Amino acid sequence: MPFTVQDFHDLVQLLEERPEWRSEMRRLVLSDEYLTLPEQLAELRREIAELRRDFERRFNRVEERLDQITDDVGQLKSDVGRLTDDVGVLKGQGLEYRYREHAPSYFSGLIRRCRVVGSPQLNEMLEDAVDRGVLSQGDLNDVTLADLILRGRRLADRAEVMVLVEISWVIDRNDVRRAADRAALLAKLGTPVVPVVAGASITEPAAAMARNRNVRQLLNGRVESPPDSSADA
Repeated sequence: MPFTVQDFHDLVQLLEERPEWRSEMRRLVLSDEYLTLPEQLAELRREIAELRRDFERRFNRVEERLDQITDDVGQLKSDVGRLTDDVGVLKGQGLEYRYREHAPSYFSGLIRRCRVVGSPQLNEMLEDAVDRGVLSQGDLNDVTLADLILRGRRLADRAEVMVLVEISWVIDRNDVRRAADRAALLAKLGTPVVPVVAGASITEPAAAMARNRNVRQLLNGRVESPPDSSADA
């Protein structure tokens, strides 16, 4: 007897009335692959969850490592910065020694009969000025910190002058300011003082300040002419 449409509707109605028969119907109608699909989906969900947890663990370890690397890079930058500063100081000290030992050669473009004013002689002159009330003790302390002080004859008129030099590998505005201010204090002793900054190079702001404050520049052993080259030293 053939299975009719009415029979099909009767079967559907029967399954709706007897839900416990549905699983048996599925077992008979569907293949094993379809029957095990819910279990497969559940297993897939468990695997995805485990993969997610593993990924989060790995990601957290990567974050921790990145934080450590960031700290290490920061420390390295700090160490490099200190090393750069130390190298700059050493280079400046090397320049200071060269300029002091070979002053007549380096400063021949400024003065003749060049001689270095040593610490004992300088201190004696400054202390006399303090005793006379020309300088304060603070002024004395500031001038004695100058890198180099020379005495000689100005090229233009052979007048006796002093030269106060601030030395740095890379000259900045602070070097120019110190040279100008300390030269002004030293000039209170009565002898004209030429302020000079000396080094391997100079920043543009420092060069502009040097021109404005009439501070001569000695770069790589060569004296730079002031804006008005007729006003020699």
